[in-house]
Amino acid sequence: MERSQIKERQLEGIRIAKLKGVYKGRKDGSKENLLAFLSKAKNKKASEYLKKGYKSVEISKLTGLHINTITKIKKAELSFAS
Repeated sequence: MERSQIKERQLEGIRIAKLKGVYKGRKDGSKENLLAFLSKAKNKKASEYLKKGYKSVEISKLTGLHINTITKIKKAELSFAS
C-alpha cells in the first residue's frame, strides 16, 4: 500500500513539473538512428571482426569499444538483417 502511495505522489510531481515546463523528456534528435550507429568507423570494424568470428572481448581490445557497444552492434545487425 505504501508503495502505491509513493507512486501516486511521484506521478503527481511529474504532472506538476510537466505543467511548469521543467520535465520535458528526451530531446528530439538525441537518439541516434541505426544506420548512423552502424556506419561509424569503429563500429564497422567491429562488425567485420564479428563476421570473422572474433569474440567480444577480443574485438573490444582491438577496437577500443566497450563490450556493451559490441553487443549493441550484434543486436543491431540482427534486427537490421531481419
